[in-house]
Amino acid sequence: MSTAAADPAIRIDSAPAPGGSALADLRRMAGAAPALARRHGWDYLRELGHGNRQDQLHALFSQGAAPQHLDGALEGLIVGKLFGIPEAYLANPLLKINPTWRGKTFDADAGTGFNRLAPIAALVMSVIAPGYRGLRRVDTEMEGFHFDHSIDTAAVAPFIKVRALDYGVERYRNPSVRTFPIKRTRDEIVELLPGLYLGRALLTMPSGEIRLIAYFALRDFSDERAVTA
Repeated sequence: MSTAAADPAIRIDSAPAPGGSALADLRRMAGAAPALARRHGWDYLRELGHGNRQDQLHALFSQGAAPQHLDGALEGLIVGKLFGIPEAYLANPLLKINPTWRGKTFDADAGTGFNRLAPIAALVMSVIAPGYRGLRRVDTEMEGFHFDHSIDTAAVAPFIKVRALDYGVERYRNPSVRTFPIKRTRDEIVELLPGLYLGRALLTMPSGEIRLIAYFALRDFSDERAVTA
């Protein structure tokens, strides 16, 4: 469920800035055609990821607002490559073949959630995180890597309000091995448009440094069956 339309923190310009802003145009489009704007925004984020435009992703993230009410299943997209860690050179070729990650599911009332992955993730995780027992098969997906979520101030610049995901909760027993240190990972999410979200993954290094290692996107599912004549 989106909050952008009612959130004054999301700036919707009445006129485009010199040179044009795709985000400003998408926000104007969202007023009349939110599903179409969401789809175009998704393609735009994918394009920026393919071009490794981390500067543009940073700029977009800084213009987002903390989602006030995330609930239910959202579709996921890894935006670009992993970066900033030695393991990226091994992970990126595999992600290009099959990213395995399908998205996230949120429980707004409980402040909890989990990730959804392709079935092949069960085999992959047995190799890179052999001690993890939290994956379970539900229909055509695997569910696991649970988290708690809440509104917080971003841990690295820009220091805006975000929806922060905490994987370090002990009861979830998330792995912290070098090949998959999700227990030391914090996801931060902002809403760009109604139902379109940009996220980033931050990893706490052994030295205590918090390092940005990836961007991702989430969006509400579009269901054409909901349209009535």
